[in-house]
Amino acid sequence: MSKPENRSRIRDLAAAVDDDMGGVDGPVEADLRWIRAHKSFAKLKEKVAATPILRHFRPELQPVVVVYANDWAISAALMQEHDAVFHPVMFASRTLKSNELNYGIVEKVVLALLRVLDLGHNLLVGREIKVLARYSTLAWLFRSSGLQGRLGQWAALLSSWTLEIVKCTKGEDEILGAIAATVTPRADVDQALIAIAPRKEPRRKIQAPIPTVYPGESLWVVSFDGSARVKRGGGAYSAILWRLPEWTVVRARSEYVDGLTVNEAEYRGLLLCMDLLEGETQQRLVVCGDSNLVIRQVRGEIDCKAPGLTLLRQKALDRLL
Repeated sequence: MSKPENRSRIRDLAAAVDDDMGGVDGPVEADLRWIRAHKSFAKLKEKVAATPILRHFRPELQPVVVVYANDWAISAALMQEHDAVFHPVMFASRTLKSNELNYGIVEKVVLALLRVLDLGHNLLVGREIKVLARYSTLAWLFRSSGLQGRLGQWAALLSSWTLEIVKCTKGEDEILGAIAATVTPRADVDQALIAIAPRKEPRRKIQAPIPTVYPGESLWVVSFDGSARVKRGGGAYSAILWRLPEWTVVRARSEYVDGLTVNEAEYRGLLLCMDLLEGETQQRLVVCGDSNLVIRQVRGEIDCKAPGLTLLRQKALDRLL
């Protein structure tokens, strides 16, 4: 096609492709290939801006629930069909708890279904609900008898609802991933959600030093213990002072105080060890106790947040140093 040389020629070509020239400046210099693209893009922007993300629930339309689950999260959406297009009314999602991570995929889908039914109970109660799921095995839960454990409990909870289970055939569940990751290809929906996946901190393994006694060395060893009884409303604690290498018991003492917790009793047992050391010659000291919390807090390996324990910990550190 030869390049048009005047405005009337451009208008004739635009009319032939059912386009108008509104908003196009300098038509003689304009490339005809972009006239239709310009108009199409303007229409696309208008439709995107005018289309609502969420719709108000309409009682006369059938509610549709779409459920989605992956290895670490569940999602569900309450939708209604408008002009053959599903429009969302409500979204619900959460990460799985540690004990739920090992559930099968169908069990995770049931969790998503239970969550949206709970959050949208006032809108959905008494209505027939269509459930769209990626896995058609969800319908097996409603046809099976003699279910035990959590499946039996879930089946009992869902028995009061009128549900029609339908398998997703057009990727209806993709919107649940697309909301979190804007516009994402189908193959990358799960990958896009990894950004907000919970990351577990690996458990730290701390090796406590093994006490050693050198030849000819003399040192002190103190051991403490504490316990509390809720019914009695108090706690007892005790401490023993030993001399090594003979393992001679030098002193021992125990006390009882009202209104103590177990951890407070353990800390008071440690403070009692410091009382037993008063008046003794200063030499190397080994402290032993069966309270992992007290030992690690004093060593600075874990935080001490309880106000009562913070005060006791500071007293112990002041006397140890």
